[in-house]
Amino acid sequence: MNDTRSGIGLVLGGGGSRGIAHAGVLEVLVREQIPIDLIVGTSMGAIVGSLFALGLSPKQIIAEMSNWRGNSIFTVNLFSSRARQRMIDDQLSAHLGGKTFADLKIPMIVMAVDMLTGREVALQSGPLLPAVLASSAVPGVFPPVEMDGMQLADGGVIDSLCTGVAFDWGVAHVIAVDIYPQLEQDDWSDPLSAIMGVDLPFNILGSTASPSMVSAIWRSVRIMMWHLHAKRLSLHPPDVLLRPDVGAYSSLDFKDIDGPLVAGRTEAENYLPLIRDLAGYDRNAHV
Repeated sequence: MNDTRSGIGLVLGGGGSRGIAHAGVLEVLVREQIPIDLIVGTSMGAIVGSLFALGLSPKQIIAEMSNWRGNSIFTVNLFSSRARQRMIDDQLSAHLGGKTFADLKIPMIVMAVDMLTGREVALQSGPLLPAVLASSAVPGVFPPVEMDGMQLADGGVIDSLCTGVAFDWGVAHVIAVDIYPQLEQDDWSDPLSAIMGVDLPFNILGSTASPSMVSAIWRSVRIMMWHLHAKRLSLHPPDVLLRPDVGAYSSLDFKDIDGPLVAGRTEAENYLPLIRDLAGYDRNAHV
């Protein structure tokens, strides 16, 4: 490793509403005065990370997320992805509107994917709001964001936890918060229940014993994405890997924000000795 490396990078993964757990993790990091020198965010990780990098406290971020509780963003305008994206734009404009990456108090990299070339794109300059909207533009739910001739969508299309990008930037240590859903055995769930939290009647998309075509295709996509996720994580392992217990929450279901918050806090507390050691923490300094 390059001897000139220094600082701690915080990588916040994508996973929709599960990403509310990031705010719980941030509460613990701020309380313990853990210095963060870089944030890499994907999808919801980009939303939470950009608010924090602008200077919002975890308490303020949680208040912002509370405005999404039970929100119909992902259930109304069923046939208009652009209308849904405008609602997200309106939610974030109060803080991110008119801001650029230069306004951030902590350097940040926002991850997206160019759907035309299939290229992973690391955004770190220019207007902040379009970059965050692009990073969180889940294909099929939101339209891609046009930027510099690219059609940018959710960075999780390739990888939701870009630890390698943080190391490439030059930090010495990485704390990563992985909220990507684990690949459960014998899970033939359909995409609507897995992503939207919608329970379909009468098993119209199949069952465990006899999966439908849609369930089989969804399962295949999940397997491919999981193996890519696991492979990249093994190539660039973080110093501390936090995996909050958010598996019970669907990606775009914001009915409950308290559960993910508690899961984030709990996971950070569980790994606090490692996090303190990573930061060269003086255990007596805050007694």
